[in-house]
Amino acid sequence: MAKKSLFPKLSEMQKSILQTIVKKRDSGQHLVRRAHAILLTAECQKDKEVAEQVELCERTVYTWRLRWNRHGERFAAIEAEDKDKKEKEQDLRKFIVGEVLADDPYNGVRGKYTAEQITQLYAIACEKPEDSGRPISHWSYRELADEMAKRGIVERIPITTVWDFLKSGRFKAA
Repeated sequence: MAKKSLFPKLSEMQKSILQTIVKKRDSGQHLVRRAHAILLTAECQKDKEVAEQVELCERTVYTWRLRWNRHGERFAAIEAEDKDKKEKEQDLRKFIVGEVLADDPYNGVRGKYTAEQITQLYAIACEKPEDSGRPISHWSYRELADEMAKRGIVERIPITTVWDFLKSGRFKAA
């Protein structure tokens, strides 16, 4: 079994599309960096070197390189279609920009908290924990999340969300 290359193998059409993305003034910077990273990794440059050149972290370059490589069969299928070159190029560009280099859709449910709920979180954080029957001297994020649920302000709130609200710079916990 032949070992799969870590570096993307780009067809002339793929390379041309990526170069166009990098050079166009109206390309979003996220697309430019991703396209540039793919072009550089195709030249067999190491992820660390590419990361420094395109101002991304090494892990991000690695992620985009792997993501590009996963689509190799689809690239080949589009380029093999019985269409003229211009149509193939349009289809390939649409696939590259719309799927391969696009942000992944968020697949979780983002918590939405009202201004009232956030205000109540701040109010609780300003209270003494012992006033709420808690045997602690200072609030922890876990204790605040539990207290909000206990009071029926929210059904549930992740500890990280409590942290995000309190550490946003708009509020200092007691």
